[in-house]
Amino acid sequence: MKKIIVSLVIILSGISLSAQSWFDFRENSRRLEAGLNIGQAGSFTDYARFGMGANILVGGFYLDFIHADPQHKYDNTISDTKWNDTEVFCVNAGYQIPILNWFRIMPLIGYAQTNDGVTDGSTLSMSADDESPSWYHNYSVTPGSRTHYLSYGGGISIQPCEWFSINAVVTNRAIYGGIALNIFAFSKQ
Repeated sequence: MKKIIVSLVIILSGISLSAQSWFDFRENSRRLEAGLNIGQAGSFTDYARFGMGANILVGGFYLDFIHADPQHKYDNTISDTKWNDTEVFCVNAGYQIPILNWFRIMPLIGYAQTNDGVTDGSTLSMSADDESPSWYHNYSVTPGSRTHYLSYGGGISIQPCEWFSINAVVTNRAIYGGIALNIFAFSKQ
């Protein structure tokens, strides 16, 4: 294990031969980011499946979520069928530690929730937004099925230029990645 750690330190030292100093936290104050996440919500549980979410970064403080809707919520059939479905939600917060001017690590801690429920195929509801309506079936949580988890893990953020970053996160309840746009970089122009 010591050999691996020493090797990583040597490799990272070689990468940063420029005048860049390590752990320059002033770099964090120059970024205000917002973006999208996709990946697996509910990882390492029986509820693991594809989910989508969002992330935000303000002065180095990182917050994100990922959510997997019930499987049949947006099914386009109307029938008397009632599906046994599940739902997963994860939210994590942390702080980006700048290792290099383009590479950051993020220790994360958060909350995850899973639950069982029933999607009623005979109902049809609408949520309207600015562009077009969205039709869905009603979902009700089975009482007593909701399970709460402590979520913890880490992530990396690669910032190849000032305009955007690419994030990857692994926690004990979700595995996902995302991309975020640096609003400060666009406001300068």
